[in-house]
Amino acid sequence: MLDVIGAGATATSTIDWHAVWQKSPEATATAHEIQEIHKEGRNRPAVETKQHTEYSTSWIHQTSVVVRRGATAIWRDPVYVTARLAANSIGPLFLGFTFWKTPSTEQGVQNKLFSIFVVLILTVPASQQVQIPFIADRTTFEIRERPSKMYSWSVWATARILVELPWSVLSAMPTFFCWYWTVGFPTERAGFAFLVVTVLMPLYAVTVGLGAAAVAPTAEIAALVFISMFSLALML
Repeated sequence: MLDVIGAGATATSTIDWHAVWQKSPEATATAHEIQEIHKEGRNRPAVETKQHTEYSTSWIHQTSVVVRRGATAIWRDPVYVTARLAANSIGPLFLGFTFWKTPSTEQGVQNKLFSIFVVLILTVPASQQVQIPFIADRTTFEIRERPSKMYSWSVWATARILVELPWSVLSAMPTFFCWYWTVGFPTERAGFAFLVVTVLMPLYAVTVGLGAAAVAPTAEIAALVFISMFSLALML
């Protein structure tokens, strides 16, 4: 082939291959194909680019993905789940047997009221437990995920709250069952007490705890901020 086209070290060729190519039907077909491509391109409308948002997906999709990821991370951390269940079981169980079947006398009513106050205090360690993974996850978000535009900060905060709330309600159920009937409260009011202890109090404690962690640089400072806010709430 090199000898034919004259491309070798000593080869020569007397044929003008460029002229041969231009006269060939293949060259005509190729030129026609190029003209068709140009014609098709000119007939197409101009490409319009408009950036609707700085993220590639919607807010709802981002939130659903981050919530699934956060729930999976908690499920794969048995130490965290076990610690929350233990914190909400041992203390109420000790409290319930301390005021075992308290009668409805004057002193007994005072003891029952004091047990209610202690149950409210037991939400403090449970709230502080959610602050440590919150701050660690915030560090990951600020260093890696926010600069890469994976999702917005509102998605991260919303997903973190949505992930923590079901576990908080689930871990608060042992508190009710270990404390309510052992102290001697009436069964007729168990439904309302269950709503307050297992739903309303975890919602309040978790949101306040995460709010304190959001403004604190470390978990230690977040614990101090939360204690101050909770103490103020008790005094009021």
